[in-house]
Amino acid sequence: MDISPRRRRAITAALLLGTFLASLEVMVVTPAVPVVVSELGGAGLYPWVFTAYILAKVPLMPLYGRWSDRFGRRDTYLLGLTIFVLGSIACAVATSMEGLIAARAVQGMGGAALVILTMTIFGDLYPVAERTRMQGLFSLVWGVSSLLGPLVGGWLTEMWSWRSVFWINVVPGLGAAATIALLVPPKLGRREATAAMPEFMRLFKVPTQQAILGSGLFIGAALTGVIAYLPVQIQAVNHGSAIDAGIALIPLSIAWTITANVAGRVVEQVGFQNLARLGVITSTVGAVLATEWPGAQPGLILFGVGMGFTISIFNVACQECAPPTLRGTATSLAMVSRSIGAGVGMVIFGLLAGFEPGVADFSGIDDLAGSMSTIFTAITRCMALAAFIVVARLPRDGVDTIVQ
Repeated sequence: MDISPRRRRAITAALLLGTFLASLEVMVVTPAVPVVVSELGGAGLYPWVFTAYILAKVPLMPLYGRWSDRFGRRDTYLLGLTIFVLGSIACAVATSMEGLIAARAVQGMGGAALVILTMTIFGDLYPVAERTRMQGLFSLVWGVSSLLGPLVGGWLTEMWSWRSVFWINVVPGLGAAATIALLVPPKLGRREATAAMPEFMRLFKVPTQQAILGSGLFIGAALTGVIAYLPVQIQAVNHGSAIDAGIALIPLSIAWTITANVAGRVVEQVGFQNLARLGVITSTVGAVLATEWPGAQPGLILFGVGMGFTISIFNVACQECAPPTLRGTATSLAMVSRSIGAGVGMVIFGLLAGFEPGVADFSGIDDLAGSMSTIFTAITRCMALAAFIVVARLPRDGVDTIVQ
């Protein structure tokens, strides 16, 4: 489909704005949630503020990908963005922890579309060489929002209210929706329903996909565990502020941003397999250091370096393993695996920490410092399993098989 360069740039900007909102929402909430607990109570439900968002995304991610392959990218994206904005408003007006969790689930139902369809539409608009560079820009936006998120969340929470971290999504979300509605052709990505279930299932037989999906389960658990529980370590164990918790995540975000951009520039020379292996091994080393010294900079930096290499490369590689008729589906599967891992991991980590539903605040948890140490040990083991899968299963000679 012929789209002028100017129009393509405007579409790209709107998609990156949606990406910014989705990624900001992951990070901006983290320093706010301990304050939410102090106002609404329900410390035992703490993991579910994150888990509800993640688990609501999981069943819809492959559906959004599939719907976009069948009904077009524009309408599917607008559906997800609308739900995301409505969920943000519901979060901002929640009056109980249970209500906030329900609203976060609605927010997750919409957020499932934003990142998946951004990468999918990039696949429609750009050839693979340009798409790799766009992945670097995508990662830059994700990294900037990850960098700003903890600071913005901590500042808004302390200076105004934790509710403001949800209100900030509304106006930019509406602006992105208007741009997409006006500029994205309705038929972009729309194809006849030729991709039958047997063809869809063939994606699982591709070794590259197997490595991406298998390792993604443990990568998602480890990444979300660090983002969600480091603020608890900083605020509830080390007695820091919400801003302190936000600042602690900055090294991870900066490292992720830099290496994701480096990966986009050198992937053709180095090979995506080598970058992926380097990434998971580096993140594992970082997790080990973070377990020994929670909140210390070296471990978080190495963890972010590894994530920047691994996730940015996997986002492109999964699309190259699939034909255009399954591009949206393949993209969603890679993200579904990480989301499933994140959701299950949050529940398991919460049980390890003793976050039972009846606990009202963090002071009611016996030996919280020991619980945090247990969680970071579990995170390290998740990264080690991810590294094993990537090293053992990822083909050594490029994207191995294109589904025909």
